[in-house]
Amino acid sequence: MELIDAVVARVHERVASDQAGMCESFIRQYYRWVPADDLLERSPLDLYGAALAHWNLTQQRTSGLPNVRVYNPDFEQHGWQSSHTTLEIVGDDMPFLVDSVTIELATRGYGTHLVIHPVMRVVRDAGGRLTSIRDSAERDAEGQRESIIHVELDREPDRARLAELQAQIERVLSEVRVAVEDWHPMRGVAERLAETLGRDGSSPASEQELAESRAFLSWLADGHFTFLGYREYRLIAGDGAARLQAIPETGLGILRGAPATPVTELSAAARP
Repeated sequence: MELIDAVVARVHERVASDQAGMCESFIRQYYRWVPADDLLERSPLDLYGAALAHWNLTQQRTSGLPNVRVYNPDFEQHGWQSSHTTLEIVGDDMPFLVDSVTIELATRGYGTHLVIHPVMRVVRDAGGRLTSIRDSAERDAEGQRESIIHVELDREPDRARLAELQAQIERVLSEVRVAVEDWHPMRGVAERLAETLGRDGSSPASEQELAESRAFLSWLADGHFTFLGYREYRLIAGDGAARLQAIPETGLGILRGAPATPVTELSAAARP
């Protein structure tokens, strides 16, 4: 695309010669899958500025921690401008990232106007500094896969709300990470329950109910469910009341940490 060629030409004019080649690779991958119609009304200067801002955010990253920035692009400060607020993310590539981010934005009432999401294979030194970018299409290329996410959303002029939005996006990314990391253990729990549920004879449920429950758990574990969190609870009953008490160190996924409410009172309808 001629428009991207013009952006790359600007890279070789303005970026240090020892970085220009790597920056060109970044920018070509950055815009590779963006529909042409989404870019045609934009100037090469703004496309250059947006990509370079994300390029700068990519330069240094601690393994396991995403870089996140939410800001209102201003030409004097950022080298490009937009009528929208911009969210930039650089992090380990994982499932559900874009969906989780856009759902959070929608939940908070922000419409999205453009999403750019290349997955690049990058090489970093021991300190997390970017040293090379490989073509993600290359098979067996060295480096790790990182998600580069650019979202343009409804303009948010309030600085406090921008900071709050960034904190919430960081929370969402953390939840995605623990859910992905604990997916296999959670699936294993479902499989184990499918085998053992009610086998010790202690359940008041009928054998038909138990069989249906075991079959349902097996179906969930067979790739039909996205496991997000798991925790075990102890039932405490007596004096006409019933409570569920969280069992420490049993949490997985987004329920890994200590529960906000360690003991939950069951309603009258739920007690039976």
